[in-house]
Amino acid sequence: MDDLLTTKQLMELLHLDRTTIYRMLNDGRLPAVRVGGQWRFSRQAIDDWLRDRKPAAAEVKVTAQTAAVAPRPNVEILPLYCLQPIQEVFALTGEIGAVTTDLNGNPLTPLSNSCAFCTLIQSTEQGRAQCQASWKKLADKSEKQPRLEQCHAGLTYARGRVVVQDTFIAMFFVGQFTVDQATQVQSPAHVATVARACGVNEKQLGEAAKDIRILPQPRAEQLLSLLQMVADTYSHIGQERLDLMNRLKQVAEIAGAAT
Repeated sequence: MDDLLTTKQLMELLHLDRTTIYRMLNDGRLPAVRVGGQWRFSRQAIDDWLRDRKPAAAEVKVTAQTAAVAPRPNVEILPLYCLQPIQEVFALTGEIGAVTTDLNGNPLTPLSNSCAFCTLIQSTEQGRAQCQASWKKLADKSEKQPRLEQCHAGLTYARGRVVVQDTFIAMFFVGQFTVDQATQVQSPAHVATVARACGVNEKQLGEAAKDIRILPQPRAEQLLSLLQMVADTYSHIGQERLDLMNRLKQVAEIAGAAT
């Protein structure tokens, strides 16, 4: 015997609200029968209706938003206005710098809690290119868990992977510190090398180097687990937004004729 669906069951099947279902019923666009004064929907008839509508999709009048291709996992699904405050809080409470980038090392968010040393480097095109190259380098590494690394300027940093539907789409970085001591990065020879590579004033960079953050090894290691927790949160936010956007696309396709 053919299964009869209730209105609620049909809403769940088609991902439509009750108002849209009734509008489509009134327009005669949904196959239905009355049973005891209630609308019931033949599962077979609904399956046939859905199948018949696919070839006619080109004839349905839809908006530009409806016609858009359903989004796939990429950095465009990340709501940066939501991620930026998370990044800011993490950077300030951890007393480190933080940034979110794409897989090419291009910043998606402004740097949070940047130190004077890194701010000076970021003030030139050459400096930004050096930082971007350091960030991009970690996109090519196969390790999934964060590790303490050294950037082009000799500071310590680490990367968390943002993954949506098993697709690596972005990176969350913390850094702008040294572990246990800063003697090497504060040395005149090192400062001079970095200043030339980044096109910044050597004297100003030397002054800024005096305030480089120094973290004890245990605290730096602890940051790695917290870093991945933030990256995982980004991943969950991205997944939920992708699911919502795809669901809205599906709803728009089904109910397009009603708009």
